[in-house]
Amino acid sequence: MKIGVSWSVVWLLALHVQSSPVVLIYRIDEDCQLGTVLADIKTDSRLSERYNNTVIDQLRFVMLATQSGVDSRLHFYVDEVTGFVKAASSLDRDDICPASPNCILKVDFAVQPAAYFQLIKVLCAITSAR
Repeated sequence: MKIGVSWSVVWLLALHVQSSPVVLIYRIDEDCQLGTVLADIKTDSRLSERYNNTVIDQLRFVMLATQSGVDSRLHFYVDEVTGFVKAASSLDRDDICPASPNCILKVDFAVQPAAYFQLIKVLCAITSAR
C-alpha cells in the first residue's frame, strides 16, 4: 500500500510538470539603462498558444536563483504580471564578464501558479558597444 501511494504522488507530480523547459535567447547591448525592457518572456514563450486568456491573466513570473557565478538579480528583474524582463542596472559587459570573449548570462524563470508551472530558461548574450 505504501508503494502504491508513493507512485500515485509521483504520477500526479509528473502530470503537472512540463517535461522540457522553454529556452529563449536574447542579444542585449551593454550600456542599456535601468528599467529598459530587454525581453518579453510571456509572449516569446508562446504561452498564449497553449492557454486561453483567462489562464494567461492568472500567470505570474518569478526569477529563480542562478546557477552561474554571476548573480543575475543584480542585472535583471521581471515584472511578475507582464513577463517583461528589465535591466536592474546599467549593463557593462567588462564588469559582468571580465576577460571573457563571450558574455552570456543564464537566467531561469518559473511560471506560476503550480497548476501551470513551466520553467523558462533565458540566455542573455551581452554585446559590447565598442
